[in-house]
Amino acid sequence: MSILIAEDNVAQRRYLRELLEREFAAHGPVIEAADGEEALTQALAHRPELCVFDIQMPRLSGVKAARSIWREYPTARIIFWTQFPHEIYINEIRKIIRSVEPQPAYGFIHKNNPESRFLRFVAAVLEDGADMIDPAFKDSFKRPLLTEFEAEALYYLALGLSNWAIARKCSLSLRGVESRLATLYEKLFVSLPEGTPHEAYDRLAYNMRTRAFFEALRRGLINSDELEKAAVELEAWTERDRKRFLEEQHK
Repeated sequence: MSILIAEDNVAQRRYLRELLEREFAAHGPVIEAADGEEALTQALAHRPELCVFDIQMPRLSGVKAARSIWREYPTARIIFWTQFPHEIYINEIRKIIRSVEPQPAYGFIHKNNPESRFLRFVAAVLEDGADMIDPAFKDSFKRPLLTEFEAEALYYLALGLSNWAIARKCSLSLRGVESRLATLYEKLFVSLPEGTPHEAYDRLAYNMRTRAFFEALRRGLINSDELEKAAVELEAWTERDRKRFLEEQHK
């Protein structure tokens, strides 16, 4: 038996270790990891009863580490203990959990919660195998899940790609992109004015792509770190696609 902590902040990692060693001594020892890659290695080597993972860590995020762990060790119980409860991570966690059979016990809690609530979360996940969601984020866990295309499309919209470019990037037809973006907008804006007296006005008054970008920012479906990574990846793709486009023009 063991408990694994993955947290790159030394003070927070020490706090977690002391707390878990004191309150859950019977489930020890407590193992530490300073980043996601180390967490993955330790989890597969020791198969701990419980993992407590920060989400944003060097080398590998807590979410990506959890995906790899659940692929090899589907009964692992993981609590995501985070300062950044962005919906981008919640969406990804929900998709990963749905892909694991049987679905594992997990928790999701903000670091600012009182110690007593955190301990209740640990006890419920570790000892009862129950899922525990921070009440502040229950609505985020109930919203429509975004597909892989929809999650990526938010970054393409933020970075200014046209439907033509998105079609080339994703190997889709223009109509296919338009249809998928329409579904994305429906998920983001549950109260769209379609079929109401406001539909004609709102179609003229608003740019749906810009509104989607704002809604994604507001809900944390995109963040600056991931947007920067997407920009670098997109720049490399654009350089390759420019060459492909020129070749196509000369055929």
